Amino acid sequence: MMIWNTSFGRLGHGNRRGEHRRGKYYYRRQGIKIGVITYDFFPFIGGIGRHTSLMFSELKRLDMLFFSPACNSLPRHIRINFWVIRLFKQVGVSIWLFFNVYRIISEYHLDKLNVHSGPGGVFLIQRLPIPVIVTCHHTYWQQSTYIKSQFWKRIFLPFEKRTYRLASKIVCVSADTKRILVERYHVPEEKIRIIHNAVDTNKFYPLRKRQKQNIILYIGRIDKRKGVELLIRSMPFVRQQITDALLLVGGKGSSLEKMKALVSRLNLERNVTFLGFVPDEQLNSLYNQAQCVVVPSIFEGFGLTVIEALAAGTRVVGTEVDGIREILKNEDYGVLVKYGDCSALAGAIISELKNQKRVPPISPEYQLSRFISLYQQVLDETAVIT
Repeated sequence: MMIWNTSFGRLGHGNRRGEHRRGKYYYRRQGIKIGVITYDFFPFIGGIGRHTSLMFSELKRLDMLFFSPACNSLPRHIRINFWVIRLFKQVGVSIWLFFNVYRIISEYHLDKLNVHSGPGGVFLIQRLPIPVIVTCHHTYWQQSTYIKSQFWKRIFLPFEKRTYRLASKIVCVSADTKRILVERYHVPEEKIRIIHNAVDTNKFYPLRKRQKQNIILYIGRIDKRKGVELLIRSMPFVRQQITDALLLVGGKGSSLEKMKALVSRLNLERNVTFLGFVPDEQLNSLYNQAQCVVVPSIFEGFGLTVIEALAAGTRVVGTEVDGIREILKNEDYGVLVKYGDCSALAGAIISELKNQKRVPPISPEYQLSRFISLYQQVLDETAVIT
């Protein structure tokens, strides 16, 4: 049947297989069904979308339904079509969830929820009759503290804290994010499990062709948090020692035109090329062409670009910030520099271009098999309330 709520948006098709009696849910069921609530899914916008898309494709043993505003025809995906989302994005999904969560638990026979939280994610602000696993990708504390112009996002901290307080279990994608939850949000450590994002080594792997000389690569959104301006301002220092150094900038974002204008002002047209959006199927080839990949962010929830580059056999120059430093703590994978220091960033890039080094196989903690195993374990072990 078609499920319709005139006030709070339309869902897709579903089966009415449960009923609400005296505050508890009684189901005719054969297995455990998990509802995944996310703002970003497929086609993905950023890291949360990549993460949840990976869950969709790899956690096939689990009976999961995915609820998101994404427009696709994937099976097991229920599109949230709620007009408020067009205005307030992820906050709109949080509002939708507040008014609809009991209904979808009943209508879709859900035994557990996995809510993807953090900036770009969803808030949960009411206690539910089923277990809730919250996946924290990063926090509003990090965003409002590290990016000074976004100090106003501290207004979301109380909602975020309540989300983690209500969670049965919390999954963090990095140790840095776990540290923030413990130190700033006072979440008990025993409630948190770290499951790093993973890279599919069938998609990202070293190719036999040789890397191109003096090629530097940036892949990601072009906005303030990603540090692209710092990278471009470091290029005149790089050019002084390596005149034919070429920075390839892949991606789009709110600062794209500003960065193009900066390249023009610095007379870097021969040393910087903007590639625009790079489709996934072209990423591995690009990573293999570069002598080094640069990830100059102010902070990251998790450095997906870092592990993709490493899996492709390319070393990384990254800033010593949340979400990057724990991956590059092994100097065999690359080098860390302080955020904001153009000279240090340029020096690290020059060193990588002049002294090419082999990259060892990526650590098992970032491989797909571990991601699948740990996620299944967390979702399985969180007890169902009866």
